[in-house]
Order: sequence, then structure tokens, then C-alpha cells
Amino acid sequence: MTRTVPETTAGPAVAGAPPARSFPLRQWWVAALGDEVGRTMIQRWICGAPVVLYRTQAGEPVALDDRCVHRSFPLHRSTLEGDEIVCGYHGYTYGTDGRCTRLPATDRVPPRARVRSYPVIERGPFVWLWTGPVEQADPALIPETPGLEGEGWTHVHGYYNIRAPWLDLHENLLDLTHFTYLHAGNVGTPEWAAVPLETSVEGDVLRVSRVLRAAPPPAIYAKPMEVGGHLVDRWSVSEIPTPAVHVAHAKIVDNEPVGDRTDYNLKIVHAVTPEGEVGLHQFWAIARDFRIDDQSVTDHLNTGTIKAFTEDVEALEAIQELIERDARTDHFQFSSPSDKPGLTLRKIVAALVAREESSA
Repeated sequence: MTRTVPETTAGPAVAGAPPARSFPLRQWWVAALGDEVGRTMIQRWICGAPVVLYRTQAGEPVALDDRCVHRSFPLHRSTLEGDEIVCGYHGYTYGTDGRCTRLPATDRVPPRARVRSYPVIERGPFVWLWTGPVEQADPALIPETPGLEGEGWTHVHGYYNIRAPWLDLHENLLDLTHFTYLHAGNVGTPEWAAVPLETSVEGDVLRVSRVLRAAPPPAIYAKPMEVGGHLVDRWSVSEIPTPAVHVAHAKIVDNEPVGDRTDYNLKIVHAVTPEGEVGLHQFWAIARDFRIDDQSVTDHLNTGTIKAFTEDVEALEAIQELIERDARTDHFQFSSPSDKPGLTLRKIVAALVAREESSA
């Protein structure tokens, strides 16, 4: 059932209470691209905590708290012996379940000598990590990422580390009017900024749709779809099944087809993972169902995508730097109708956090 989100805000915070988290913890988040995780350990900050990632000799991904229980040495700066991490400071050794298996100068290992082990699952190009209670880590809660697996599709993917609040990127992805201005001549066209949008919420799932009919195609699609100079219908349907991922279904329908093909489909996946209150990981993938064996099309779309995403990163980081350096307290931030999806998502996330805190 589709419901309308009421135009209400949360009540005032309790005096002296710590600030609320901006992110829920009972979630699967993308921690890394699969090709990032290997026998060389890497560190990722996820939801305010440092995590060390690596693969076992059998190829299974492992995620542990990246802080030795002894003197807090970062474990990713240590060494692997088989599937175990040997701390590079004093030799405390940890198995894949986080338990300390060996201490220097003693045969006794206290049961409390362990670090947190995170549930991890690898699907498609992504390594997912659960930050909630271990007993609630249900793999069925991992959102679908269409187009990244199975026949008939091919995809490219990448990663950005962005110094900005994680919900700011979600807002960027939901308010597509910025295409016309920030990405002019690439994914943006003059007509796209004025396209009306429809927003709906079902449960905790946000959906936003836009349709632009009989307009010139954006440059990023004109060449690979061979629709340059044609009028096309442009569809964009975005879904946020969980706060961890934004899935956009994009379609171009050629109004003046030369051959048999009239529609071209893309699945654009953004996994957005908070480092903490400021800082985020963006793992992206773009899949297509046309000319899937043509490397020139892959290269063209990859180049245009990287250009657009780099512009997004620069914009978000410039905004964050300005906010942090501007000490004035009288600034008013205005919102317009195109901001409704982003504001709606913020309410959904705030409700998820509130439910977690009330049940803790």
C-alpha cells in the first residue's frame, strides 16, 4: 500500500542527550568491491567503526574490527599467517571469527580476548557487511541489485571515498535537476531540469519516477544507442529499498528508430555506506542490455559516468568544506519541490534509527 509521508519533523532533543545517529545499524552495507578484497588487508570505516577486510586462502571474505584488543594497533597494518592476523605490534593472533588464538609469552588465552567479527556476504561485484546484532544478520535482507548478475547484461563498476555526509549523496542522486547544470553536455539536457516527478513510499521503500517525452537524448547515451539527432522518451525510476542502496532504472525509447531496436535499458546501482557522520563510501555499477559485447560502448559509458560522478564528488566536498569553514549561524537553507524525495528519505532513515533506539 502506498502512503503519503506527513509533513512533520521529529520533536526536540532531550537536553543533554547525545546527538542521534544519522544512520541505522541493523542494515547490510556494501563494505567493498569484490576485486578490492584479497590477501592484502584493507581498512574501511563503516558506521563509525574501523573494519579490516581480507580473504582467506580459500577465497572467502572476512571482516573484523580493525583494533587489537591489547593496545589498539590497527590490524590492517599487521600480517596474515594462513587465515589468521598476527598483530604487528605485540603478536596477538586472531582467527576469522575474531577470537584471539595466541598470545605472546603465555599459553592461556582469555575468552574476552577477541575482536568483533562481522557477517559478510559477497554478491555480484559487492561485499556486503552487517552492522547490527549478529543473530539478526538475515541474508534475505540484502537488497536486490538488478542487472549485475545473469545473462543479457554487462556492467562497469567503481568506487569513490567522499568527505561529505552520506545522506547528502542520496539527496544528490534523488534530485536529478542538477543533471542540467552540473553535468551539462553529458548526462544533462536543458529539458531534464523541468521534468515533474512522482514520489511514493511503501513501507520503508522510497520510489521516485520521472518521464521526459519527445526530447533530444543526453550526450552520454546518444552515441552508444545510435539515437543522435532523434527525439526520444527518457524514463527514470529510482528505488531505495534500504538506506544502503539506490537503484535507478533508466530507459531511452527511440521515437525515430532506424532499425528494429526501439528501447535501451540501464540499471544504475549506487551503494552508499556511511563512514560516520561525515565521510561516505560510494560503490557504483552501471549495467546495460544493449551492445553488451561492444568494448567501445563500455568505454564510452565508463568515461561519461566517471566524469559525472567526479563532478558530484567535487560538488559535495566543496559544500562540506564551505559548511565547516563558515561560522555564521543565521544561514537559511531553502528547499523546493524537487527536494521532496531527499527530505522524504531523511524522514524514513530517522524513523529507522528511532525504532532501533527504542528497542535497544
